[in-house]
Amino acid sequence: MRTSFVSLFGFLAVLTPFVASADDAKPTGDAKPTSDATAKVEAEGTVTIAGADGKPLSATDKTSTNSPSQRFGVKGQYAFSSDAALTIQSSSTSDVPGSTTTISLHPAMDYFLAQNFSLGGFLGLDYTKAGEDHSTRLSIGPRVGYDFALSDLVSIWPKIGFAVASTSTTFVTQVSPTTSVSSTASATNVSINLFVPVMFHPVPHFFAGFGPFLDTDVSGDKKTTLYGGKLTLGGWI
Repeated sequence: MRTSFVSLFGFLAVLTPFVASADDAKPTGDAKPTSDATAKVEAEGTVTIAGADGKPLSATDKTSTNSPSQRFGVKGQYAFSSDAALTIQSSSTSDVPGSTTTISLHPAMDYFLAQNFSLGGFLGLDYTKAGEDHSTRLSIGPRVGYDFALSDLVSIWPKIGFAVASTSTTFVTQVSPTTSVSSTASATNVSINLFVPVMFHPVPHFFAGFGPFLDTDVSGDKKTTLYGGKLTLGGWI
């Protein structure tokens, strides 16, 4: 009998580690199975945020519909602006490079035919002076543009158009220390105009912007190319 009890205790001692291992492998009451989808989210670390309609929010949902930048560019809207520049810019006239000071004034009106898409026209006055030489350029032409809202207060409104320009240039030649001779030349050209201002809308119906511009002649014997930075101020109704 004594030998039988010893044998029984020995068998239970050998069996106990296997029973404990099986209990550890069973899931607890709080544990939940992990699906493939959950494992994929945990692996990629990606979270998708949905809007009120249940659809994921896109990168363009950064502005509110009633913000000043979103209210600008609505179909049927008129925008009035004056594009002015006082810049030190590089220019090229008849393949002769140089640095000049140019004052530009371009009053304009644009009408939004569709949401953010504008059609307008402008008048241009450019006065350029380099040394004793100076020129006056008058231009008129149409343009198209498209406004992109970047935030509640900021947008970008690139515009491109063409213009018919008449330029009168006066050249002053120093023939002696006390004597100079001036001559005037006139020309009419067709030019392409590009203006890409970043617009600031602090309140509805008012905007201010600044950006690069490019005006280049595509016709005429003497072609002029101007580029630099330009300021625009205006409002809309």
